[in-house]
Amino acid sequence: MKVTVLGAGRWASCIAFCLNRNKHNVLMWDLPPVDGVEINPLFVNRQNEFMVLPKGIELTHDLERAVNFGEVIVISILSQKLDEFMQSIKQIKGYQNKKYCLNMKGVEVSTGRRLSEILLDNGVKKENIAVWVGPGHVQSIYAGQPTNMIISAYHEAYAQFLIKNFSKSNVLDIAYSNDIIGTEIGAAAKNVIGIAAGVLEGSNMEQKKGPLMPASVKEIGMFISALGGHPSTAHGLAFLGDFQATLFDHNSKNLTYGKAIVENNALFGNFLHYNIQSVEGIMTAQALVRKKDEFNARVNEELQIKMPITEAVCEITTGKIPLESAGKYLSQKITEAINL
Repeated sequence: MKVTVLGAGRWASCIAFCLNRNKHNVLMWDLPPVDGVEINPLFVNRQNEFMVLPKGIELTHDLERAVNFGEVIVISILSQKLDEFMQSIKQIKGYQNKKYCLNMKGVEVSTGRRLSEILLDNGVKKENIAVWVGPGHVQSIYAGQPTNMIISAYHEAYAQFLIKNFSKSNVLDIAYSNDIIGTEIGAAAKNVIGIAAGVLEGSNMEQKKGPLMPASVKEIGMFISALGGHPSTAHGLAFLGDFQATLFDHNSKNLTYGKAIVENNALFGNFLHYNIQSVEGIMTAQALVRKKDEFNARVNEELQIKMPITEAVCEITTGKIPLESAGKYLSQKITEAINL
């Protein structure tokens, strides 16, 4: 079938590559050139630092053409830009009747909305929304290494349709989750825990990564439950299943960011070799704390939830905790989470 991929970063290019290998007709869209200068290497010579695009993948800067092209539209952009991006899509006639699949992870920091909620608020029909997340790095998938991922949707029939068409035996094995709340929150939160793991590495406290894993699963599971999801989803592919790629693999931007800020004693600087906006865990930590505070304001004290690890990452990445003591502080918060 025809599939549009909106976005042309490293993960979007990976998804386009996989869908092309699945024999789909793929069109990839990216923002127009800046001042007439094409800066995306995929649009210059059809390759980036991770992969070479197959010839069968079409490229365009025409958003209207891209939206009209696909039977399914996969969106893979920075999560904090989604609502702004939807304002442009809403100008295209019939956009609300298209089928969308969000291949991105995050929670909107200004509102606390999950990404599927942003689509709903922008007029997309509930039965046409799915999220596709789970462990994997572009380099590994491009090399043919297998992984398992997960698709969740408001309507199971749509999720199963995508799984049937997007899975590729021995490379992408995709499972179904009926918990879209837990899937989205878990996928977003794992980036926060990735930063925590990096802070521990940079503080020479790697042994604390072991306690970090069960502590964070407990914390996020309780948070998912409070929001109406299933706490067991925290044990699945969207969260715990992604830990190897996020907490231990240095291809993870969140992990390398957490380590770098401690080692360099600075939140920003030329020691970062990537766009800071692509470190999704920074804004996600703030968004999750916001959602936690809003929930606690609505319930009695005995029902209120605590998120010590998430709050610690938020405090560290916003400069409220000195970086020289960040590891020790985070270590204490991990212990708190274990005892929740």
